[in-house]
Amino acid sequence: MNAKTKILIVEDQFVEANHLRLMLRNAGYPVTAIARSVEDAREKISAERPHLVLLDIFLQGDKTGIDLARYLREENIGFIYISANSNESTLNAAKATRPFGFIVKPFRENDLLVSLQIAQQHLEYGLESSMRKERDFHKQLNSLVIEPGTWNERLLKISRALQPLLPFDYVVAIYKMQEADPQKVLSFLRIGFNEYQEIGLEEMQNISRLKVHELKELQENTPIDQVITLYAGKAFEDLTRFPSMKSLMSKCFGMQANLILPIPLDMPGHANFYFSFFSRHPDGFTDEHVGLCERLQQPLLFAIENIRAKDQKAFLVAGAGLPKPLTSAPATIASSELPGFEGIIGRSPQLLNVFDHIMQVAPSDSSVLITGESGTGKERIADCIHRLSPRKQGPLVKINCAALPINLIESELFGHEKGAFTGAMDKRIGKFELAHQGTIFLDEIGEMPLETQVKLLRVLQEKEIERIGGKAPIKVNVRIIAATNRNLEKEVAEGRFRLDLYYRLNVFPIQLPPLRERKDDIVLLAQHFLRYCSVKNGRVITGISDAALASLQAYSWPGNIRELENLIERSVLLTKGPTIENIPLPVTHQQAAAPHNGDRPIKTIEENEREHILAALAQCGGRIRGKGGAAEILGVPPTTLASKMIKLGIKRYHH
Repeated sequence: MNAKTKILIVEDQFVEANHLRLMLRNAGYPVTAIARSVEDAREKISAERPHLVLLDIFLQGDKTGIDLARYLREENIGFIYISANSNESTLNAAKATRPFGFIVKPFRENDLLVSLQIAQQHLEYGLESSMRKERDFHKQLNSLVIEPGTWNERLLKISRALQPLLPFDYVVAIYKMQEADPQKVLSFLRIGFNEYQEIGLEEMQNISRLKVHELKELQENTPIDQVITLYAGKAFEDLTRFPSMKSLMSKCFGMQANLILPIPLDMPGHANFYFSFFSRHPDGFTDEHVGLCERLQQPLLFAIENIRAKDQKAFLVAGAGLPKPLTSAPATIASSELPGFEGIIGRSPQLLNVFDHIMQVAPSDSSVLITGESGTGKERIADCIHRLSPRKQGPLVKINCAALPINLIESELFGHEKGAFTGAMDKRIGKFELAHQGTIFLDEIGEMPLETQVKLLRVLQEKEIERIGGKAPIKVNVRIIAATNRNLEKEVAEGRFRLDLYYRLNVFPIQLPPLRERKDDIVLLAQHFLRYCSVKNGRVITGISDAALASLQAYSWPGNIRELENLIERSVLLTKGPTIENIPLPVTHQQAAAPHNGDRPIKTIEENEREHILAALAQCGGRIRGKGGAAEILGVPPTTLASKMIKLGIKRYHH
């Protein structure tokens, strides 16, 4: 952090605030002011516009530092908490506001300076990443203006260019050129990393089971926002409470947030054009995305008006009312075929969200913390980040912190000189030194002893290591990727993990979803492991039966992807014919999944319906129609069952 970085101190205890100011000034940081309450802080922020705020949680007045933190997020100002309270509930509340650090009182001057260096990483990464993505978007937008293509093709290209900036799962472009013109709609559902399915009239009818006039009526009931608007949480619930196209998006595609970006076309007759972005995650869009939309309005206006002027005929005949049915669906590919993502299988929205995060952080040197349950593929994600980074020509050194004896972990990480201790017969080069100019992956970082955490923090801070028995420090240039299946916030609260190290590693967190939340990927993964295990074991197994696939869909997968791979390999070894007819799932987990003494979390009606249908499909071997089919077992017409399967996301290959 340079001397031009202005810092505001928000602390209601005069002695502590003055002590902070002296430490900052001695270290060369300009202090703009000291505020003692949230109201006082907001006034000083408006007047001084600091780059960073040191923020106590409990202040004078009714509002706390966490209330002020929400305002700072809206203003895009970084902040570090300084508090005497570091229990788990406080840390969780603080974490939700996404601070740049958390210092526990009492603290040393060095703790403060280290936290400021960590904040610098956050500031640099956030600025670098956002500027890079916006630059890339402007380049793509400028090329779209002069490229040939239909209006629909150009809208799709604009949507693709917006994806890294606005993480949407579904986008709708709505426009009409004159007040008397019919409203035109074009929509794309994200189905792959860079693949989009146009949702036309036929698709919407099949998914919603509504007639054309009913869809048009919903369209007429859909509110039109004239300003940039974000609907999330309760606001989205209120928005979708009454029948409209937006409530249909929520019902059919599971959307939980909506961001409106109107483009005020400079044309007579009150022409309007706007993008409506949807996310399956309730926090998929933030106030930062609203600010981004404000910056994108003018470039998009320029591009759309130029495209319209260049090919007005194509623009005006692009379609009236609801979108036309798609004549040919784009081909889909497995994610393992995507450059840089080799070895990762799936196309679920949860996995695509992880891909987006990888693409955002890979070009930088920022530390990455990968979290998730055991068996979710954290090492694969580390491989992808390294492969897509500027360090890809350098080494990727991996170390499992949980597998190292406590008395050897320091030697493994930092190395030792000959004769440094009993048994040190030769000089040893440590993992950090081996990873110079490359990446080091610290798996199971939550298992690292506290005394080693201190030394790791020094490496991150000073960019140098010291071998055991060495006489001088050695400079190293490495990027840190860490992974854990533990809740590090809880480990910090219970004193087993250093808070300063946590914030140093957590510059860019990536949370991997468990396999039970990626139901759409189970079949793709099973087929991939089938091919791999068949070749590995010299067997000729060509497929998995529909009933076996349905049973995989209904299982909870406590061991995640690793458990699925092991079960497929076991089935390959046990199967005598060319097809796996049955996959023996662990009985203990199946029994544990059953209700017990009323303490099992209550499932939603849709979750119960989905499991019930999958169980029926498994029982009848995947047949829907005819005697003994799933429709007869469930007591519903086959068309009703097919409609219900579409609504619940049960694809054809599931049964």
